[in-house]
Amino acid sequence: MNDKTEFANLIARRLQTAEQAVDQALAEISLLTHDMTRHRASARFAAQAGHQALIDVHAAAGALVEGRSRLVASHDRLARTARVLGLSITAGGPLEGKDQPATGAAAQVIEL
Repeated sequence: MNDKTEFANLIARRLQTAEQAVDQALAEISLLTHDMTRHRASARFAAQAGHQALIDVHAAAGALVEGRSRLVASHDRLARTARVLGLSITAGGPLEGKDQPATGAAAQVIEL
């Protein structure tokens, strides 16, 4: 790989893939915690059964959210760097058709 734009586009695609993977992992953890809590009683398990595992799953979710925050920040930094260097990043066209924050960095919390 000897072209800066080619390299930047590769990194943009990899970053998008990583962001999607973290979102998918968070969605799966959400389903896991739903099933662990929603179906425990009907399966006739005491509340204490699996409680520490539930705590661990929630801790993993928290770590993923932190990781997601870091990816979002990386995305913003890399986009700014690309603009400064005058690189055209396409990553295969419009990536997700997403709305952008009106002001501030991508890492800024957006209240819904």
